[in-house]
Order: sequence, then C-alpha cells, then structure tokens
Amino acid sequence: MKTILTYDLRIQQSLILLFLATILAAIITKQEFLGVVIIVEFFLIAVAQYSLNIIKAFSKKYVKTDSRKVYVFISSYVVIGFLILILSSLFKFEDPEQNLKNIFELMVMSWIFLSPILIIQSLMISFFDAKNSINEQP
Repeated sequence: MKTILTYDLRIQQSLILLFLATILAAIITKQEFLGVVIIVEFFLIAVAQYSLNIIKAFSKKYVKTDSRKVYVFISSYVVIGFLILILSSLFKFEDPEQNLKNIFELMVMSWIFLSPILIIQSLMISFFDAKNSINEQP
C-alpha cells in the first residue's frame, strides 16, 4: 500500500496523459473502438483517484486539508449517485411521472461538470501531498 501511495502522483499523471493521448488519437484516426477505450480509461482514472484519496483521507500520514475533504464529499456524491443509477436500472421501478428519470438526468449533468474539476483537484491534492506529507523515519 505504501508503494502505491508513494507513486500516487505519477500514477495519476500517467493515467491522465494516456487518456488525453487516446482522445487525440480518436480525433485524428476517427476509429470507433477508441470511444470505448476512452470510457474505460475515464473510469480507470476515476477509480484510481477516488481510491487513493479515500485511503489518504483516513491515513494519519497525510494532512487533512479542506481541499481533500471537499474532494471526498463531492466524489462520494458522484460515486454513490452512479451506484444508485446502476441499481435502479437493474430493478424496474414504475415511475409514471418520470420523476426518478428527471433526477438521474440532473445528476448525470452535474457529473459532466464535476468530473474534470475532480480530476484536476485530485491531481493538485497529490502535488500537495508529494511536497508536504509527513515522512516516516527509517
């Protein structure tokens, strides 16, 4: 676990650069399969960043900043909302007025705006952690 947290910044940077390179390749080559690759890479970034930041939030080694607290709160909203969306699609609910559908449409729209902000914020948190983490004595 220590090794993953040590290379946290490099992992995130590599995933983001791979994601941007795939987007560029998709634009240039216009290959349809790259759309699926982009989606997979996006979720890989999300899982990596969320997992690393949750681990750091509960670790005594890392400073409890407001930025980290905000990130964990907002990203948890996205993750929990996404899981609820998946569960609601598995179970067919009768919703004659489409209220549930409208709520999920609003949530998805908020995710579109929040995702790039969360990616950048997580990267900034990792830059801060790389400079300010409490180093363990050998």
